[in-house]
Amino acid sequence: MLRQNVDLLISGGTVITQNEQREIINRGAVAVQGANILAVGPAEVLETRYHSGRTIDARGQFIFPGLINTHTHLFQTFIKGLGQGLSLYEWVDSIAAPSSVEMMRREAYLSAMLGGLEALHCGTTTVLDFMYSMPVTHLYREVAQAFADLGLRGILGLGLMETGEQHDLSPCQFRPVPEALAEWADLGTALTTPLITPALAPEIAFGITRPGLEQIRRFASDKGMVITIHINEVDDDDRAMLADHGQRCIPFLEQIGFWGPDVLAVHCVKMQPEDIDIFVRHGVKVSHNPVSNMYLGVGAAPVREMIEAGLTVSLATDGAGSNNSQDMLETMKCAGLLHRLQAQDPAATSAQMILDMATLGGANAIGRDDSLGSLETGKQADLFLFDPARPKAIPVLDPVGTLVFSSGMDSVTTTVVAGKVLLENGTATAVDEVALLRECQEAAWALARRAGTDHFLPAAGYRYA
Repeated sequence: MLRQNVDLLISGGTVITQNEQREIINRGAVAVQGANILAVGPAEVLETRYHSGRTIDARGQFIFPGLINTHTHLFQTFIKGLGQGLSLYEWVDSIAAPSSVEMMRREAYLSAMLGGLEALHCGTTTVLDFMYSMPVTHLYREVAQAFADLGLRGILGLGLMETGEQHDLSPCQFRPVPEALAEWADLGTALTTPLITPALAPEIAFGITRPGLEQIRRFASDKGMVITIHINEVDDDDRAMLADHGQRCIPFLEQIGFWGPDVLAVHCVKMQPEDIDIFVRHGVKVSHNPVSNMYLGVGAAPVREMIEAGLTVSLATDGAGSNNSQDMLETMKCAGLLHRLQAQDPAATSAQMILDMATLGGANAIGRDDSLGSLETGKQADLFLFDPARPKAIPVLDPVGTLVFSSGMDSVTTTVVAGKVLLENGTATAVDEVALLRECQEAAWALARRAGTDHFLPAAGYRYA
């Protein structure tokens, strides 16, 4: 029988499909044509049907769908470790906001490259970058360029903030919503590619006026864009909205018609039962950031209650400034353990539940469940290979449990996005990693000195020469 030519054949590994049946194919294969999966099945079958000039021998490895990080701030890779012990809004105003404002073009590009590189090393194939509100557009352009240069799939969120000084928000980020949206109408079109899509990212409800929130809602509906917003990360959110509008955050936003299935609410730690009910009514999606929530000491989101109510819950790292990494493998383990601790019940989470959040949940959260989140015919060829032959992972008795609870980035050997191999044998294909890391270290120190954030470091602490 004449075999059909394909662009890429990954064969011999155990395929964790994440399809509706959660099928696992021992000695399976994935055939890729262009950006799409052409076939998934037993290796012995696909090898007789398809021929490829490029075949990856996956024997002994697991083939997983790419992980989807539904919330981060890539520029924060340059502020790791700064401001430890500060409360959330102290940290934002003292570290994150001034760093974002002071960032130069090259620094913005390098910080995004650094975060994207780490993403590839942990099997993450899609990243939603929630950029802060900026008076200039070069940071968005540089993040988009980094996505393009790495080949990473990205959602580029336009940060929006125009008020809130009465609640001690930093005015360095303020910009009228109409002005920002007018610019984004052209900029978003210019930056959009098959792998990059724009989104709207109002930073926080009490940082936007009511007319601004209403305009954001109309703009997103007209353009068919995702809205993502920080919601109820701390109690201050509800307190500020009560002071400004006489209602808590989520009920107020329902009243003005803000909520919908195209809204991705981030954090959702301080939730009331009424808030969950509102989300269910409007099909709102949730981005859960367990490592960041623990790092800042804000609490644990009621994830079990939200899932049991029928909400889509995805996983995310948050920015490296409030996490210190972009490692979705670490995020999965922390999510699984945090909610067992919260419930004081070892059965409160399962490895399958956590993997679902990181793949299928992420795809649904960004409106891409038709093309991402599982390894199935017709979906985008976003996947990674996991080699368990490492002391941390062996023995493997349950591949999903191994990935969630016993994995590290050194096990991720290959990462593929839209059919392109971006990480091969543990090394990025599009960048000199050693040179990039060296330049990132130098640039981050320069930014800290210029923004004045270096004074938050211990007086007798490490100084990079």
